[in-house]
Amino acid sequence: MSVGYTRYIFRYTWIHHTDNKGGGMPERSWKKIVLLCSLFLLSFDLAAEPRSHLKHWEIGAEIYHATYEEPGIMKEEGVMHGVKGAVSFHEKIVGPLDMIRVEAAYAWGSQDYTSLWTGNINDIDVSVFEIRGMAGHDIEAASGTVLTPYTGFGYRRKKDNAGGLVSGTGALGYDRVSQYSYSPLGIAVAVDLEKGWSVGGFIEYDFFWDGTQKSYFSDVHPLHSDLVNDQDKGYGIRASLKLSKQVHGKFLVTIEPFLHYWDIEQSKPGYYEEYNAFLGRVVQKTGYEPENSSTGYGIAVSLLF
Repeated sequence: MSVGYTRYIFRYTWIHHTDNKGGGMPERSWKKIVLLCSLFLLSFDLAAEPRSHLKHWEIGAEIYHATYEEPGIMKEEGVMHGVKGAVSFHEKIVGPLDMIRVEAAYAWGSQDYTSLWTGNINDIDVSVFEIRGMAGHDIEAASGTVLTPYTGFGYRRKKDNAGGLVSGTGALGYDRVSQYSYSPLGIAVAVDLEKGWSVGGFIEYDFFWDGTQKSYFSDVHPLHSDLVNDQDKGYGIRASLKLSKQVHGKFLVTIEPFLHYWDIEQSKPGYYEEYNAFLGRVVQKTGYEPENSSTGYGIAVSLLF
């Protein structure tokens, strides 16, 4: 976003490039995190009857720190709170397919926008909705250890409500809606321990199919049109670790630290109309969505039954 009209408008007249595309997490950093998660998850080989991966329903809450950054232009960050739910089926379906999972999450929070170009705005209301459907195959790698490679389709929608807000330099804010469609490619691990305890997690690469960014410039002036940009290059990374405890026989309580990361390249150009007070008429302009990154890390607590 550029608030120039805050993070939000005048960024579209130039594009800043850096070696670390999208800002945020360097490539070496997320590779190290994924490697550590893999080594941790694959180090378990304990004899027990597998239970945790068979639970069908899940409800939970999460809290995480989120950062969105356009290198050299702006940064927005804050704490997000969310709820999530899922349903999983681990049983023979067709061919090698014996796992289906559908999950959804909704998070909200206030984030602070900072920019050397357009000033700062605090307490922007932000919301994120995501839904994913996945299918995979359970592999009993060892007694009590189940590996599940999976793939599927996901949709993510983020909204920033900056319309009506003004930065410290007088730049005007506007609403933005970001939409991603992608396919997760990952592997989940579930390991049952003794006395009702289990560990697990997953590592995942998100193949980016398409993205759309809509900037509501009409929030700034009624004669401005809104800008829509298409994105077709980028990727995502996810990883988590889970620690679960069986309670009252039929329930599992799970604590799950997690990491989400998106790296999206510069969009295709889009066109919008802007009222020029000097000329006394509307003029057409071209705008881009700069390369950007989104990082979220936090913890979730869930009940499985």
